[in-house]
Amino acid sequence: MEQPDQTAMVPKQISNYAILGLIVLGLTWGLFFSLSRIAGETGIEPMVILSFALLAEIPIFGMICMIRGRYPRLFRPASLIFYLVAGILGYMIPAVLELYSAPLIGAGLLTIVVSISPIVTMIFAFLMKTDVLSRRKVIGIILASIAMMPILLGENLSIPVPEMAVIGLIIACLVPLCYGIYHNVISKFWPTGEDGWQLASGEAMVGFFTIMPITFLIYGFDPTPIIETGLWLVMMGYVILSAISIYLYFYLIDKGGPIFVSLAGFISLIAGVGFGMVFFGETHPWWMLIVLSLMIFAIWLATSSDQNSPDHS
Repeated sequence: MEQPDQTAMVPKQISNYAILGLIVLGLTWGLFFSLSRIAGETGIEPMVILSFALLAEIPIFGMICMIRGRYPRLFRPASLIFYLVAGILGYMIPAVLELYSAPLIGAGLLTIVVSISPIVTMIFAFLMKTDVLSRRKVIGIILASIAMMPILLGENLSIPVPEMAVIGLIIACLVPLCYGIYHNVISKFWPTGEDGWQLASGEAMVGFFTIMPITFLIYGFDPTPIIETGLWLVMMGYVILSAISIYLYFYLIDKGGPIFVSLAGFISLIAGVGFGMVFFGETHPWWMLIVLSLMIFAIWLATSSDQNSPDHS
């Protein structure tokens, strides 16, 4: 896998496998928000949860590297810097922000806020010249964003801590900003000669060895609260989903570009609303079906542009 050519700016051809991967990634992200709320409500520090989750992921990625015979290039300065920046922007900061905000504003509202990341991504893609902006892609993203507004303005979402909702919302708004920058940084500075599994493994390993010493120095290494609260059951799902989503992310950004992979944010909204209903009893009116149908159409419009539309701006 070679670094994408930033000068040619040729639209990527989106395969059916990439579309399927995008759906799975969106479902995974949507479930993350519910798991973040469950984890956050235990009272355990988010940094501690994140550190133990990363600790559990290292053997998974290590085993995959051994099976494939390809390892992250941790001793190449350019790759190491890439892993560090990717881990901070795309994993550590968003994960901590989500773990802090989900217990305050609820999984449903957090999902809605984070799902605006395609707009932020599109803006940075234009500024950084990392992706082709076709008319259908732009219209699709704008249409999906407009479709979200009734949910954001009129939905009867569950707010666990109303008095802290403003602070939680501000924290949550930083997540799509991180993702928007992250998607484009990954696309623009992808290390030459490395594939998705190498980058996913490198990001997880550097993230762990960066955040673990700080966290354990401040809070200590004590898994007892995680075991006593039953959080370890949630974390098992969190770790597996995280490992899958990290690889899927790099696969999709290579196959479709930063704007394409950011569309998983819209899918995560649809999934997150459903998971919020299942896990937390969040309620939704009848018009939600119309809104979600419009969003599905908008996602199709945005993804089909790379297959069928020759007119690019």
